[in-house]
Amino acid sequence: MVYQDGPLHLGRWPAGGRSGIQSPATRAITAVRRASLLRVATHVASWLPFLTAVADSMRAKWRVVGDGASIALHSWNALTAHGPLVGPTTELAHGLHDPGPLQYWLLAVPVHLDPVRGVQWGAALWCMAAGSLAIEATWSVLGKIGGLLASGAILAMVAWSPGLAIKPYWNAWFGTMFFLAALAACWAVMSGHRRWWPVLVMAASVAAQAHLMFAIASAALVLLALVAGLRDGFRAKAGYRWAITGLIAGIACWTAPLIQQFTSRVGNLTMLIHDQGAGQHTGLIFALKTLAAFTQPLPLWWPHPRQPLSPYGLIDARSAVFAVVILAITAAVMLVAVLRLRCRPLASLAAISLLVSFAGLVTFSHIPVKRDDLARLGYLMIVMFPVGLLIWLTVGSAFALTARQMISRLGATTAGHVQPHGGQQGAARTWTRWAVRGAGAIAVPLIVLASLPGVLQLAPGFPGDARRAGLVSVATRLVEQALPSQQIALSVVAASRPDRHRLTLGLVWALTGDGYHPEPSTRSARRRPMPQVTVLVRSNRIAVNITKMATSHP
Repeated sequence: MVYQDGPLHLGRWPAGGRSGIQSPATRAITAVRRASLLRVATHVASWLPFLTAVADSMRAKWRVVGDGASIALHSWNALTAHGPLVGPTTELAHGLHDPGPLQYWLLAVPVHLDPVRGVQWGAALWCMAAGSLAIEATWSVLGKIGGLLASGAILAMVAWSPGLAIKPYWNAWFGTMFFLAALAACWAVMSGHRRWWPVLVMAASVAAQAHLMFAIASAALVLLALVAGLRDGFRAKAGYRWAITGLIAGIACWTAPLIQQFTSRVGNLTMLIHDQGAGQHTGLIFALKTLAAFTQPLPLWWPHPRQPLSPYGLIDARSAVFAVVILAITAAVMLVAVLRLRCRPLASLAAISLLVSFAGLVTFSHIPVKRDDLARLGYLMIVMFPVGLLIWLTVGSAFALTARQMISRLGATTAGHVQPHGGQQGAARTWTRWAVRGAGAIAVPLIVLASLPGVLQLAPGFPGDARRAGLVSVATRLVEQALPSQQIALSVVAASRPDRHRLTLGLVWALTGDGYHPEPSTRSARRRPMPQVTVLVRSNRIAVNITKMATSHP
């Protein structure tokens, strides 16, 4: 075949032809496909622990007990006229409740669709959605590296505290995932992506209402991002639709707590604020030691063998001075990022790190001390996990960017003497760019690999809950065989108070989902003409005694 314009050059073969050279358009399409696959992979990786836990719950007669049953019951009532206006009872205040019922609203439909497992898979879906929001928000700031880091952080948190995936319905774990989403969305807004502010408002609202330990930090994140967004909008002379949308979302999220606040004799929000100054608290020194425990090498979130010390012992062994030093270093990084590096994402990350650190200090310094019992610190420490990660990421990024700038200047100096056209300078920039990317890419597999032991141990679950779940299943079946669905008075007799409390909550929820109207047996309940159901628990054996119609007592 003869061509008029001469021999066929290699560059004229179509992409994918014998030459093996791809056109720019083909290379762009390939890059987009790879990025899309990586994006999907980051989401799927963060979902796997939750999907594993849900699949594990399907293998046996799974039942929720204890606080989880109480959450399921309140979620069931959320669609009724008597829906809750406040959150669960909190241990961070005396006899008060967490700020709001958003978690109940989000789980209302799943528990109605599936009264047995709806609270499990419903919470897992919402936690997976929160994790995906965190990945997308960080992706908008740092691209692929941001998404990988967010996914790795989620897996690391699950490895450090497997309850996040095993019991995603527990309000502390449920709020943790949305707090991560709020942190990532705040970083996106602070980096110039104002459209993430409505997402930040909703995620922070869920976290704050789920557990009081997230309230101060969540409110601070919303306000900081709002100020940054308004400043950017004013400079760009852009619209404020994002701000209006976020305000509407915030009003919708806080409608129930505000109704309770202004219609009750004593508002829960007011009491939460006043209670922070009452009684004995842990204090500022303890809070500084807690911050040091999550930032001082090796931090508590680093994968190392479990230590026999209690959470209080692990924290008390750290230095409060180190926490002050690390806060000063983080503040210095923020100034350097603004004045020298001119890196807005780093400056924003440093500001967020300082903000949540101070919020964590306030929270941990106001933990009430009840009979010197600080055993609950084991789960309260989860709020400091992302704080420690943020500080390490902030300081590490500052060192990486400073090194990159120094290498670039060195390359420019060398180029001025050897290659004035910038050949070596371009090579130096290319090298530093790939070095920074490579450092981030290496960090992610390390985090994921460190997370695998905890993720792979999800299947066994909590033996104590498995035992109680089996007892609840047996007792529920016996009641169903003896009585049709109706109002009943329920009492549980067990050897220990925790058993009695958790089994009672589990039975109340299980019977409610089956159409009964159980009431914990009290003197007033025994006076009314309703069947009396008494559940006797001895070790792993259970018996149910039913009196068809309770007699009146003087």
